[in-house]
Amino acid sequence: MPLISCENSDKQAALNDAIKMITDASQQKDFSRMQVLADSLGKEKVLSEAESYFWQGFAYYRMLQVHTAEFYWKEAMTAIESSDDPADLDTYARSASYLAGLHIRYYNFQSASQVVRNALEHLNYHHYTATSDYTNLLIFAGCCRRHFNIEDEEVPQLFEQAFQRHLEHIAKEQNRETYHDAAVGVINITYGWLSEKKYEKGLFWNQRFSKLISEYKQLFPDDSTYIDKQQARCYIFEAIGLEGIGKIHEAENAFSAFQQSNFANTDEGQLDASDYLAMSGKWHAAARILRNLDNIFIHAQSGYSLDDIQKYLLKKYRVNLMTGQLDSASVVANQICQRLDSAIIKSQWIDSDEQETIRQKEEQILQQQEHLSKARIMSLIAAIIVITVFFSVYTYFRHRAERRLAAANAQLEQKNEQLAIANAHAEESARMKTCFIQQMSHEIRTPLNILSGFTQVITTPGMELDDATRLDINSKITENTDRITSLVNKMLELSEVSSKSIIDRTDNVPIVQIATQAIDESGICNAEHLTFDLQLSPETENMYLQTNLRAATRALTLLLDNAKKFTHDAEARLQHNTNGNLGEKKKVVMKVTSDHDKTVFTIEDTGIGVPPEAAERIFEEFIQLDEYYDGTGIGLTIARSLARRLGGDIHLDTSYTNGARFVMEI
Repeated sequence: MPLISCENSDKQAALNDAIKMITDASQQKDFSRMQVLADSLGKEKVLSEAESYFWQGFAYYRMLQVHTAEFYWKEAMTAIESSDDPADLDTYARSASYLAGLHIRYYNFQSASQVVRNALEHLNYHHYTATSDYTNLLIFAGCCRRHFNIEDEEVPQLFEQAFQRHLEHIAKEQNRETYHDAAVGVINITYGWLSEKKYEKGLFWNQRFSKLISEYKQLFPDDSTYIDKQQARCYIFEAIGLEGIGKIHEAENAFSAFQQSNFANTDEGQLDASDYLAMSGKWHAAARILRNLDNIFIHAQSGYSLDDIQKYLLKKYRVNLMTGQLDSASVVANQICQRLDSAIIKSQWIDSDEQETIRQKEEQILQQQEHLSKARIMSLIAAIIVITVFFSVYTYFRHRAERRLAAANAQLEQKNEQLAIANAHAEESARMKTCFIQQMSHEIRTPLNILSGFTQVITTPGMELDDATRLDINSKITENTDRITSLVNKMLELSEVSSKSIIDRTDNVPIVQIATQAIDESGICNAEHLTFDLQLSPETENMYLQTNLRAATRALTLLLDNAKKFTHDAEARLQHNTNGNLGEKKKVVMKVTSDHDKTVFTIEDTGIGVPPEAAERIFEEFIQLDEYYDGTGIGLTIARSLARRLGGDIHLDTSYTNGARFVMEI
């Protein structure tokens, strides 16, 4: 007993030292060292396998390698899924909380919802519900339901349950950590309600947030930096909420209080201020704040990702455009072009590095499992040989081992063939991505050149423009601004294409609404080079469909965009007849029918068509059959992905020869 007690004490001391080394590396922001430490300590059995995976995932997350972080957190949860040990359950809860938070950070609410649901069921089954990580999972569950517009009483109940748990943790231990955990949870709830424009609910939770910070200030008055930041957040949340419900004067007072804080002078505080100013229509004030935007990129060591472009540069561009500062808007537009090229290339590099890291780790795990499996088999054979003295039994196991060896060799050959195929696919993927980067550069530069040209015209000294010309220029600027925004949004949609998760289908909407909303969003009725016709079968005019309205409309909009684009003649577009009038217009028809339990949307055009042998290839990422046309080659890919995740599909009808006919079934 003393020997066992001493051994356990030594193990606990080694574990404490290991955790201290890892947390020291994290505080020093040396995340590469943190990852190496977690990996080596796991191999030496100082850390458990799941604990090692969790800390490696945390390190990769802080290094912005989110795919690798997701891989390690999933491995950590899988490694201890069947364990009921409290230490393992704690690691499981932490991994699930970080993984769900990662998905929500990148707006992948479908995956976040699945992680949260499985984790809460697992932890509830083992009655492990007293930690802050479990409380965070409750908040994430409410955030997911709120995102999917599930209007029921469960969302407020989840948030209230989580808040009461935070108060219970504070009552048990009034330390900085429990207050910080509670503050983070309430901030997520408050910010979520304000983002959904539920301003009264946001103000209610902001009052709770303010009370938490007041209590914290009384207990820890020396933590002035943290107190100043959180009080400033209270004021800016209050300003946004009051502005949303029309209490303009009170909102301005709250914003004035925010400006008195030290946090308001930081880059993060300036961004928060610009959100409020843009919301209240104070565009010139917002533009002044965003002039020093480049400081954010320098301090954060970022600015070259698609998220940064969407979050910062597009905001600055719109503000300058709304204030009429066309010179500044042109400069920001050029920055978008330069940074987008770098962001795409950087994204490719990061994805390549992460895929290689994940592949190596998967091979390592397989090797470890194979080694363990072989060791167990050899031990079993040795035990049987020792116990068994009969020659016939010995011969039987020898033949059995030979058969297993032959099967293993056959399996190895099969794996080698699969590896060769995977390498070929990787080379083809690299080639297509290179072409895609070139096409993206062209797609961005074209509207930016137009914006730059019109900006130079407008800002030329002494240039006088009539109202018609000025109206045309404004129209072109708006059109190409929307084109850039659409392109960035489509790039973000592309990240969801490979997802196999089912999209939530809780919208009970008329089929006609899906069709008309897609027509409006595509703008096909306003296209001058074609005529458009909507044909509804009688049974669909009053029929409802249980689906996801946003996803179904988006898929149908992309198909209409495709039809509108390829009804142009690739060589001459619209031809003139001998009388100088425009020739016969192209035609696009959308037919809506019902087939048993499916709704069928058929889109026919009289454009250039698609060769039958390319019927499946056009749905692959970055594929364009005719490089004369502008585009990225990802619209049909996104459309099919959305349709399949809705339980349907999209295919090309090769029997139609007058152009192209796409059929979407839901």
